[in-house]
Amino acid sequence: MKNEIFSLWYKQPSMLTSTPTMARMIRTEGIEAYGLYIHFADTLHLVGGFQENNINDISLTLGYTKKLIKAKLNRVLNDYKLFDFFLDDDGIEYIGLERIKNDIASLNKHKENGAKGGRKRAENYRNKSFKPVEKPVSQKPVTDNPETPVYEIPSFFKEGKYATQLNLLMKHSFTPRAKQQAYKHYMLKVHPDKREEIEKSI
Repeated sequence: MKNEIFSLWYKQPSMLTSTPTMARMIRTEGIEAYGLYIHFADTLHLVGGFQENNINDISLTLGYTKKLIKAKLNRVLNDYKLFDFFLDDDGIEYIGLERIKNDIASLNKHKENGAKGGRKRAENYRNKSFKPVEKPVSQKPVTDNPETPVYEIPSFFKEGKYATQLNLLMKHSFTPRAKQQAYKHYMLKVHPDKREEIEKSI
């Protein structure tokens, strides 16, 4: 199945601003801190629920590079227990929202099951349409390789400046690597005059 995380909706808890932790954060940092929270949550949806907890990369990706707003973003992410954290086997800390990760997994599973059901219905319809003598003989596929995934480039990346795009391409840990190649091909198409620099980035 193609990777279509970008097209999925995700849920936010009802009355989120009234929860004790969120309310305390808003009263301390101001309502703009809630906007920082929501903006980061949106990007988590694009990367599967978690990403490396690196404030420099996160602030660059979100476009908040001024000192004061970057400091506020860092407090929103790390001081109010609004996000989930874990360490991978290499000791790298990741930040995210488990509920978004679970939503994406559930929606992808639902979408996959729906696609299987649709293919089965189409196959049943075709089989009923053929006369017994005309029913095609099943053949083995020419290749066992799955279809190459297609990755949609998110709007925040397309709207970013060239330097921001290149920095994300070089530093972000894309999984799988084919996703990184998709971002690279997009940049080569949009910035043909920067081909040499882009080619050397990964």
